[in-house]
Amino acid sequence: MDFFNLHEELLKLQDTNYFFPNEVSVKELEALEIDRMLNGFQAEYETTSNDLDVDDEESYSEHRIALEMYGFLLVWLISNAENKADSKSGVTGTTVITGGKTKRLTRTKASTSTANLPDEWDWLTQKSNALKLMVNVLELRIKKIWTSTHERDTFVSLFTKSAYRILENVTNTKDSEIKKFVYQILSICVKEYNHAFGAQTSIIQNLQYYEHLSEPMAEFLDVLAQQYDYTRLAEEILIEISNKEFGNQDTIGPKSFSKFLIKLSELVPKVVVKQAGLLVRLLDNESYTMRMGLIEVIGNLIIDLVNQEEQALNYVSQINGFFDALDERFLDANSFCRSKVLQVYLRLVDLKAKFPKRRQKLTDLVIRCLEDKSCNVRKNAIKLLTRLIATHPYGVIHGGELSIKEWESRLEQVENELKAIQPPQEFTDIQSGNDDDNQSEDMDVDMPDLPNQQNTSADEIIRLQLTRRYYSDAVRFIHQVHTAIPNLCQLLGSTAKSEVLESMEFFVTAHAYKMEFAIEGIKRMLHLIWIKDNNDEGKGIRKHLIESYHKLYIETDASLSDKEAVNTVTKNLISLTYNATLAELTSLEQLMSTMMAEELISNDVIARLWSVYSVSTKQIPKAQRRGAIIILGMFAKAKMEIVQEKTDLLLKIGLGPLGKADLSLAKYTCIALQRLGGNSSKVKVAEQAINTLYLLGEHPDILCAEIIKHKTASVFDLKEPEADAMDIDGDNILLDQEQFMTYPLQLSQLIFIVGHVAIKHIVHLEFIEDEWKRRKAEAESKDTEKSVKNPGDDELEQVAGTTEDEFGEAVAHIREKELLFGEKSLLAVFGQLISNICANNKTYNNRTLQICATLALAKLMCVSSEFCENNLPLLFTILERSTEPTIRSNIIIALGDMTVCFNNIIDENINYLYKRLADPDNLVKKNTLMVLTHLILNGMIKVKGQLGEMAKCLEDDDHRISDLARLFFTELASKDNAVYNNLPDIISNLSSGNNPVNEESFKKIMKFLFDFIEKDKHTENVVEKLCQRFKNLDDRRQWRNISYCLSLLPYKSERIIKKLLEGMTNYQDKLHENDVHKAFMDIISKSIKPQRPEMKQMIDEYESKIEEFRQRSQE
Repeated sequence: MDFFNLHEELLKLQDTNYFFPNEVSVKELEALEIDRMLNGFQAEYETTSNDLDVDDEESYSEHRIALEMYGFLLVWLISNAENKADSKSGVTGTTVITGGKTKRLTRTKASTSTANLPDEWDWLTQKSNALKLMVNVLELRIKKIWTSTHERDTFVSLFTKSAYRILENVTNTKDSEIKKFVYQILSICVKEYNHAFGAQTSIIQNLQYYEHLSEPMAEFLDVLAQQYDYTRLAEEILIEISNKEFGNQDTIGPKSFSKFLIKLSELVPKVVVKQAGLLVRLLDNESYTMRMGLIEVIGNLIIDLVNQEEQALNYVSQINGFFDALDERFLDANSFCRSKVLQVYLRLVDLKAKFPKRRQKLTDLVIRCLEDKSCNVRKNAIKLLTRLIATHPYGVIHGGELSIKEWESRLEQVENELKAIQPPQEFTDIQSGNDDDNQSEDMDVDMPDLPNQQNTSADEIIRLQLTRRYYSDAVRFIHQVHTAIPNLCQLLGSTAKSEVLESMEFFVTAHAYKMEFAIEGIKRMLHLIWIKDNNDEGKGIRKHLIESYHKLYIETDASLSDKEAVNTVTKNLISLTYNATLAELTSLEQLMSTMMAEELISNDVIARLWSVYSVSTKQIPKAQRRGAIIILGMFAKAKMEIVQEKTDLLLKIGLGPLGKADLSLAKYTCIALQRLGGNSSKVKVAEQAINTLYLLGEHPDILCAEIIKHKTASVFDLKEPEADAMDIDGDNILLDQEQFMTYPLQLSQLIFIVGHVAIKHIVHLEFIEDEWKRRKAEAESKDTEKSVKNPGDDELEQVAGTTEDEFGEAVAHIREKELLFGEKSLLAVFGQLISNICANNKTYNNRTLQICATLALAKLMCVSSEFCENNLPLLFTILERSTEPTIRSNIIIALGDMTVCFNNIIDENINYLYKRLADPDNLVKKNTLMVLTHLILNGMIKVKGQLGEMAKCLEDDDHRISDLARLFFTELASKDNAVYNNLPDIISNLSSGNNPVNEESFKKIMKFLFDFIEKDKHTENVVEKLCQRFKNLDDRRQWRNISYCLSLLPYKSERIIKKLLEGMTNYQDKLHENDVHKAFMDIISKSIKPQRPEMKQMIDEYESKIEEFRQRSQE
């Protein structure tokens, strides 16, 4: 008994601050007492079990006392052992929720009684034994030992407290064996010893205070229901949770309860479904976390009901009710809840039951989510739409492909078959008045009395009608997905990596199912190759793009032979060039060269492409041969040897008879030949031949001069000039205008060549200058002496000894004075000719001639500032008066180049450029926007109040223009507060300029631009300036516009509200206007949030003044 007396005292003092110096040694306790106590308890259990088996009632009293003492000691042991285990690392490892925040309890050795247990003693090895012993004791028929309910409950509570204490430690909840014993202890106590109410209270408290116990509590209820056939506790807990209210600011509590409900619905859905009617009320709870949990719970319940195949028909109405509840959550105010609905549906669409009618409605809801303001919602919507395609229910009859042409053809065929069948008169009478949905049922009932032939006809009609419905549903689904393509294409340009990746995956999946419209997105995907890979997002997108194209066009079916696989890949690659735009070809070139550099293209494919290009034994489509050389040229950008080894073949095919018959083939052959120079020029298609000469020729100026001379002689029917002379007098050329007007197309070709040679010669001079500087830098780095010049050295060597500045000045002098004004300059002959053609557009009225002449004039103006200044008025006149969009578009692009070359000249006339933003032609408008974007963002020109014209493009009908404008302002906002500085001018231009936008467009534009005003100081200044604008304004529209702009700003501080109050004198007399008043009330409602008392008082004062002045102004 001394043993029990000692430990009873310890037990009484365990929760106090009592400490006595003569306490029993901890090591002695371990060696002499703790193991002996557990062994003694085990022996007592075995003795009690034996006595209970023989019904020895006389020994019950002794067993009762011993069991109680051992029980008390076990409580002490578990409590102190758990504290000791927690304090080894200085923390308990227990997560506790207090006041909406999560904390971790800490206990130090000095503040607890855990010093009584030694570090050497390993509690983990004894814990399972102790818990197993507790289970064994509880499984005894202890009701015979404790006849009093109160005494028995007291004894049982020792075990339940220990079980809950063990669960408080996070580490224990990760040990499956420990959890098994704890769940058994609690389950026995609930079922056999009236612990249900206590367990209910403890579980609710654990969910409130211990976040990590959410799932363990659900697992305990699962064990109780499955192994002990006791579901009442779970039902009572669900009822209590359904009546709880969670505040919007409470995040931790709802999170714990929702995790509990989700886990419980996974483990025992049959129990949860009984209380679903009550739990659904939580969908109206303020806490979005709780609503998210309920959404997932509903998904788990649907999965369980659907998987019960033998009873599925009995649950149809219940399943439909759950689906309706999920569909309502698509309109949830919180984006996390909307995302959760989509995630739940991602699991549901993979079920064997396809729910065709539900899928049609779901597809519409998902497509609507593609326009959601939340990036996360849009991402999950794309993912779900992809899964809807991959799991569609229309693959039973004809396989899984979703080609709209094939399905519409099948639908048309079955409709024709239905029309062709002439049903018997009796059958016609029977089916009249019945709906299509009920015809098959009516037929089965009414047809037996008809002849066999009639029965057969009826069965055939039913079959065809069902087939028609099947086909109609498939066609409708394909058309539904088709409506999403514009949004999905737009999301390919999203700034969020996840959206872009999911959009790419959608188009790859749609293409795999043969959906024709997928090609539109696949082509748009090409442009993602230009995303910078200097961050993880860029690398991820580029990598996924390459993988997607490899999967689409290079991977082949394993069942194909090697030859068939190569032919398939070749055909796929060539098909990429069909009907491709210049932008698509440019992006495709970058993609193909990247794939070539990564060795994703086999040599067999390259060899097959060459055989397609060079085939001459049979006729093949021109586009096919063209496509082969286009792809080969793209590969050669990364691996020059591809073209280098086939130069003779290129000259024979592309520049031989086949090239003469197909000029596009010759053009792309020239592009391929340019790869021999090591890089490529990004210029217009018609300029490739001259580019090739300047890139590969040893003396391109001499070669091009010869071309110009021969072409001039051909155009003007002149005598072939001598090889060493070129005496063509420009005045003489213009004398015979009759002959001059006879060949406008040939003259156009000549003028084009002259203009492009001029611009390429500038590039050539710059290359020479750069090469000289490179050589000079190499020479200086090696400290070599300057080489002695030889008399025969070329011009580069003659200036090698001069300084770098002198060489630059020499090149500048050649550009400025010699190319277009030199006495021996060939180009100088044509300057006046080209100007004259442009100035006399009514005389020289051929469209092609005017386009080429204007383009050539613009290129010559990029050569010399003097020539540019002389002809600039003429160019602006053409820009203003020309009715040809191509001419205006070319001039706009050329003005951008001139601005880079001669900034001062163009900057004075920059308004001519801005005017084209209102051009009636979309191409001109787009090119203008692109040129201005480049010039402004690169600091070539300064913005002087013209941003309003660019802001109008934000609401352009052409989405390409509006997208480009959005990109421009997004980039501009990151450069020295440019949007903030120009905001007043933009507002003036849009609301009261020469061409103001309508109010709806004004609001959309301002909403976009005001998102860039983030700093409080900027907000203050904007509020002050806008309030001052009200002064002396009589235009009601401007009142509405300014007040709307004020309502867009964030009001986060007292100083901003103070600016509104100070400016009230300027707008107090405008408050009678409803829209103005509404805008200021929106400001107040936006500011009414949990704020400091001072700010709340200021807002209340402001609101009272608004109402006071509104009433006055109305009177």
